[in-house]
Order: sequence, then structure tokens, then C-alpha cells
Amino acid sequence: MEGSLCKLCAGLDIYGAVEHLASQEDTQTSSSFHIESPWHSTLADVDASSPSCALCAIVMKGWQASRELVVEQAMRDAMFDPEDPPPSLHDPVDRIPAYRNAVGITLEVVRRARTVDDGRRNKSSLFLQVECGPAYRASFDVLDPVVAELRITREEQGPIAADTGDVEPAKIGLHTDILVHADPLSRQSLDVARLWLETCVNSHGPDCSPPGAWIPTRLLEIVPGSGKIQLRDSKAHELAGDARYVALSHCWGQGGTPFTTTHPTLPLRMDGIEISDLPQTFQDAVTLTKSLGLRYLWIDSLCIIQDDAEDWAREAAQMANVYRNAHLVLNAANSDADSTGFLFPRDTANTVRLPPAPPERHQLCLQLLPAEGRRWPDPAGLDTLLGEPISARAWCLQERSLPVRALQYGSHQAFWECERMRASEDGDAVAQDGGGHLQRLCKTADVANSVFARGQERNPGEELEQGFSWVDWYRMVENYTARSITKHTDRLPALSGLAQTVARETGGEYLAGLWKSGLLEGLVWCKVRSSQTLDPTPEYVAPSWSWASVVGPVQFPAYTWYTQRARWKARMADSEPLAEYLSHSTVEKDLDPYGRLERGCLTLKAPLLPVLSIRPRPSQAPTLHSLFGQAPSRSEVADIVVQIKTSTGSIWMEGGFDNRDAAPDAAKLSVVLLARLPHVLEEGFIEHRFGLILEQMEDSRQYRRIGFIDGVILKKSVLDVVRGRGMFSVVGYPRPFEEDDMYGATRDNDLASDPLVLGKMEVMIC
Repeated sequence: MEGSLCKLCAGLDIYGAVEHLASQEDTQTSSSFHIESPWHSTLADVDASSPSCALCAIVMKGWQASRELVVEQAMRDAMFDPEDPPPSLHDPVDRIPAYRNAVGITLEVVRRARTVDDGRRNKSSLFLQVECGPAYRASFDVLDPVVAELRITREEQGPIAADTGDVEPAKIGLHTDILVHADPLSRQSLDVARLWLETCVNSHGPDCSPPGAWIPTRLLEIVPGSGKIQLRDSKAHELAGDARYVALSHCWGQGGTPFTTTHPTLPLRMDGIEISDLPQTFQDAVTLTKSLGLRYLWIDSLCIIQDDAEDWAREAAQMANVYRNAHLVLNAANSDADSTGFLFPRDTANTVRLPPAPPERHQLCLQLLPAEGRRWPDPAGLDTLLGEPISARAWCLQERSLPVRALQYGSHQAFWECERMRASEDGDAVAQDGGGHLQRLCKTADVANSVFARGQERNPGEELEQGFSWVDWYRMVENYTARSITKHTDRLPALSGLAQTVARETGGEYLAGLWKSGLLEGLVWCKVRSSQTLDPTPEYVAPSWSWASVVGPVQFPAYTWYTQRARWKARMADSEPLAEYLSHSTVEKDLDPYGRLERGCLTLKAPLLPVLSIRPRPSQAPTLHSLFGQAPSRSEVADIVVQIKTSTGSIWMEGGFDNRDAAPDAAKLSVVLLARLPHVLEEGFIEHRFGLILEQMEDSRQYRRIGFIDGVILKKSVLDVVRGRGMFSVVGYPRPFEEDDMYGATRDNDLASDPLVLGKMEVMIC
């Protein structure tokens, strides 16, 4: 809780605004109330007051966050030339005169009706909005108003005596959220968790029901009337009473000896474990399970025999069932190790307490919210657990995606996720219109709208929606590969449960982290930073064409090309696949078909062209002077230019090696082209291509991937060098025409045919 307030902030009539909105009869619609209390006139005044006033300080934080969002939106909307940005574009908001000296700050209390019932009594939530901005601005100025928004909360207190005024305190309580309690085991916090679970179980119907009565091989039973838990073999022992179980998602932690079940400790676990001997995270999980009225708990490190490779492989293959069939998954998101626990006290950051409440009124507080568009309830808002330790662990990603319902503990509050609802302890609740994480992954599995399908009817306004085939799976892989994992051989097993479930739900065929019906999209992966090196895994994990074969984060630029590099050019740059799938083979290392591999090969029919030479990519962009129009932006991670032999000569294309320190022999290299994007300009078109750089293996019939191709067709231009334009220029092609009407008139053919007319051959990549 922040400190003292200045005189003007202390004099704001927040209580009067709250009472006014609470007194309105119509609680189903949003409304607002303008605060007339005297306050600071300019941002400069608020800034001057902020060192000594807690409310002024957090308003300044809110304005700065809002300003950063204004700039981001302007960049996305191409409101200015990136080569000539507006002055002060990236300056702090308090240093921009148009904001600093603008007169006319407005303060409003806004009531937003709640549309989702998460079991709590609140009918609405209240917010204080503080807006600042220049009175006049040109249409293309990046000077939109900045808004700091603060949630109005009340501190929990005992029963309130009958009110003698016009507005009952109890009614005010129905329109304000309760400030998150510092203790996650307080009655207030546990009541919220119980209400979420009860609402989901009793009201959400089959959408939020675990798919079956499946029970894990082993469960931990919380023995009634004792301080122990016992490991039970669910097949050998009949489980007592209600067999619904809670599954724990947690970070084991680095260093030390983890608390596990092994063959030597198995008899001890079966006899019983003193709860006080458990690591704190396990103790916290037991406490919550009991508080929610449940008896059984599943913890991977205790329910899987860790020194038994066969048991581990068999149980790891059942992860999808464990987390999908759990009555509830507990997510210890804020804990980086089992020894630390996850039910530790929370702080209420960026929160101020208003002056003492009038007699027999709730004590109110103000808490700064993230800028609009960066909040978890927003459709494209931030992940609730972003920045929490659990979001850095690869194994925990599928444990986030699989549960039907989950109770998550973050650093500042608890969250709820199920198939029908998301909610936060501080008061927000939103409907899951598209279902949970798993449903979103399945929604774009094998849909007709492929990023590599030519000639589709596309609406430019919908390009940002990313409704392309398998886009959500590959975006998830981008998240997954950026996480840490102790054993590289677990890269496929740690995603096995999720892959298994997606395959069962969609009928898709899985290929070592990729999907057959989204194969080209999945093959076009690359590093995420130009300085990055993607080293092969020390042990064999996957064939070279799979992202699982390298260590480090990857991205899939075929999707990014539309949304970041040419999103307004829909249907002017339709893709066309150049490669065809012929066959593949994989040999599993374990019983799990979605887990570890011994080997794998993929055979394509595609253009395969020998590499003649390789040069570092010039920093200066290639010129476009033979055609009118604007070329799409370059790949941000390509760092070489590859000369490729064709039947009529040679072409150059930009790309990069996965291992940037590698120096392969160009004579052993070839490029396989996967897709083309004819980018139509005013007088013609240019060719953008995606492909892979391959190295021939000892068996001359086989290749391994060592890099990627991502760029337009280029030519080396001596004339451009003389004119100071750079070493390369973009190759332009004339626009083809076709007959259009009975009079023989012609029109442009936007779907330009392939100017290279390359032959295809079988290519085996291993």
C-alpha cells in the first residue's frame, strides 16, 4: 500500500461518486460520473506533486504506460514514416510539451456492469479514469490522449450497521470489488476460490466437465484425521469415497535433492508421509486440496517412480489424461522451487488508501491497472501468468493448456481458468467465448484458410485475426521453445500430452512437433534474433527439419509475414506452395508415439537448387527501381545472401544459418524452395520465397537442414554499387494480363504465375 496523498488528491470526492453510481436503479448498463472536485490543472502539476503524493505518482505511471501504447498503435497503423518519426516520439510523457502543458485533465468514475457470474455478489466494478491530452492535434499527430485507470476497491471489514442515509453500505458493496487480501489462505481468499469451483461445477455443464472417470495409476490420499498423506496404487487399492483428484503444476527448482518417489522410497511413500516433512509447495497443495473439500492429489514427482525409465515413459505418455481428467489443477505459478511454496503473502502494488471513510462506510482504495489493451481480460491482452516462474518452464506449458479447470496462484493474486470463464481475485470475470487453451489450439487446426493457399478471398481487415491453419499451434511452439528445459531429450515428451490431445480432437497427423496438414508452415522456422545461434541438441531428439532438433527459441515467419511485414496487402501477395509432401517415417524411442525419437526422415517433391556462393547480407536494403511500389520489409534475422543456380543462370536470396558460427562448404549445400509469394506492385510484381538451406549427408540421397531462406529474388548490381545504392537490387517482373470481356479488353492478373518455372524432384531430409 502506497503512502500519503497531497491536499488535492485527498479532497477528491470519490466516495460521493461511488454512492451516486450505486444509487442508480439500472445496474445492467455501464455509466459514469464526472468528478468536479478541484485537482491539478496540468500534467506538469501532477508530475511536480508525484514525489510526495502516492496517487499522483501512480497516475504518472499510468499515463506513461498509456503513452507507450499510443506509440505502439501508431506504429502498427503506419501513421508516420519510420525513417522520419515525429519529434519526441519515444520521450517519456512528462517531457513531451503537448502533454506536459495541456490544460483540462478530466476525472471520471466509471461503472462497468458484470456480464459473467463467477459466484461473487458484485453486480459491477468501479474505476477512476484520469485523462490528459492536448486540446487540438493534427490527424496524423501521435498525440492521442493518455489515460490512467484505477480500480476502486473496498477493504474487507465486518458487518456494517444500518445506514441512515439514502444509500445503504451493503448496496455500495455490490458495486465495488474487494481489495485482494495479503494472505492467500485468508477466509476472504479461500471463499473466492471455493465460489469459482462451485460455480463451474454447478453451472457450466458439460463444457467444464472432465471427459471421463479416468484415474491416474497412483494418487496421494490425504488421510482424514491425521497429519499424513499416503501414496495409493489406484489399481491395487480401492479408493475411499470421492475419487475426484487435484493435479499440481509446479516448478521443481534447481539444485538440491528433489522430494521424489524412487524404488528405495516407494515403500515409505505407501506407508505414509508426514505432511510437515513435505516441501512447502506440496504442503500448500495439500492445504488447498483439503480446504476445497477434496481428498486426492496427484504430484508428478511423487506419483511417478523417478528412477524407473519404463514407469517414467509410461506415465509421461499419460500426462494428457492426468491433467485433462483432474477435477481441478492447482498452478503454483509464483514459485520457482518446491522448497519455497506458493501461498506466501501478496503485496498490493500501485495501490493507495483513500482518506478514512465516512462513518459506517466501506474503506475505499485505488489500484492502478495496466494500460488498456495490456490487461488479461482484453481479447489480445497479456497472459495472466506472464512473468511468473512457471511460465519459464517448458514442462509446465502443456499443464497450462490441458486442464478443464485450473486455480492459479500468481505473485499478486489468484486467477481462475476453465472452458467457460476466466476470473481474477481482484474482481474481473470474462467469458471464454472461444473455449479454453486447448479449444483455441484445435480451432485453427487444419482450417481451410491456409497461409500457403493461393487465390483465397481475403479481407484486409481480417488479416490481423490470424485465422490461418495451425497458427495457434505454432505460436504455442514459439512460446514453448523460449522456455527452459533441463533435459533436451524431453523437448518432445514435454509436449506429448498436448500433441496427443490435439490429435485426438482434430484427427491431425503429428510429425515430430509439426502437423502434416500444416507441414509447410511448420518447416519454415528460424531463429528469433539475428545474434542468436540455434545449436543442434547434444543428443538426438528429432530430425533436422523439426524445431525440436535445435536448442533455443524459434519463430514461424510465414505467419508473421502477413501481420507484421505486409498485413495491408491482402490478396496482393497470395502464397503458392512449391513443395509437396510425399512421405515420412519416424522411429519412436519409447512407447509414446508423441515422445522421444530414434530417427526420422521426410520426403518432399520440390525445387532443389545447388548453392554457388554465400555472402554476408549487406546492411543496406536492396533497391527497388525497376518497378513502382513499396516492397515488403526484410526478414529481421536473415544475415546472409545465397547465390542459387537455376536453369537460366543464378539468383540471390536472403537467409541465414541456424548455427551462425558454422562455416559449411558451399559445394555441399542446396536450397529447397517451399513457397512463393508474388508481391504485386503498380507496374509488375516481385517474388518473395521461403525455403531451407540443406547440406548433403554421407548418404548422397539424404540432406540435413542447416538454415533457412526468407526474402525476395535479388540480382547483383554493379551499377547500383557505383550509384551508392547497395550491392543488390530486387528483381522485378512485368505484370501479366488476361482477357476480361467480350471486347477483348484486358485486366491485371494479380495472381502472377511463377517466372522461374522450376522443375521438382524428390528430396529426403533427415
